[in-house]
Amino acid sequence: MLKRALVCFLLYFIPAAYAAENDKTADCLKLGADESLGPSYTTFETFFTALYERAGLCATSVAMAPKRIEQLLVRGELDGDWFRPSDYATEFSDRLIALPQPVFGLEARLLWLDKAVFSGKPEDLKGLTVGHQAGFRWLETHLPQMGAKTFAVSSTTHTWDLLDRGRIDVFATSGVHEAALLAHLQERTGSVHRALWTTVSFYHLLHPKHADKVDRLNTALREMITTHDSAADLQIPGIQAAKLAD
Repeated sequence: MLKRALVCFLLYFIPAAYAAENDKTADCLKLGADESLGPSYTTFETFFTALYERAGLCATSVAMAPKRIEQLLVRGELDGDWFRPSDYATEFSDRLIALPQPVFGLEARLLWLDKAVFSGKPEDLKGLTVGHQAGFRWLETHLPQMGAKTFAVSSTTHTWDLLDRGRIDVFATSGVHEAALLAHLQERTGSVHRALWTTVSFYHLLHPKHADKVDRLNTALREMITTHDSAADLQIPGIQAAKLAD
């Protein structure tokens, strides 16, 4: 009798617990996450999980290429995007919602070799061929505005060869990607020069169907910045803590 009661208990409660766990996962928002972030990926994933938990929400991150995130989010197959630059948030403001508070500032960096005739000043990019990792929309937009000739690079492992052969004069990248790129470049012979171009504000994006969650998430984000949780969680080279938006 006791054995039968135990079996009945397990048959009843284990499926119920499994279903509850599945329901909890099903309620989580699915966030697009930039798969090219390398070692920094886990830090960002932890940050956004903590942000949603502070807002009383649940989120899971899915690694994929930025272009793919863009397509799926606009179609509503993703619920949010970890972060995009201010220009992007403005461009897609009719289809996506950005939290009013920036998540962080990201440095745009410039790298070049001794042989390049470049001062390190962004205004002197005019007329130069500047490589950048394919898919970095901010760079794709702003390099031509500086008068540079753009050269999309599918893999940053080719950067040294392109610089050394003069195919590109300068390579533009984000501060987050710079450290790994420098480690690769410094395996070669020669001096690599680097300079800060500017710092760009990045925002967390949501699909409009989640407009009711914007205030909660924005409040949680501001609290994390005020209490320096974001500074502790995003101690990554090339990242600057965001200032509180008005």
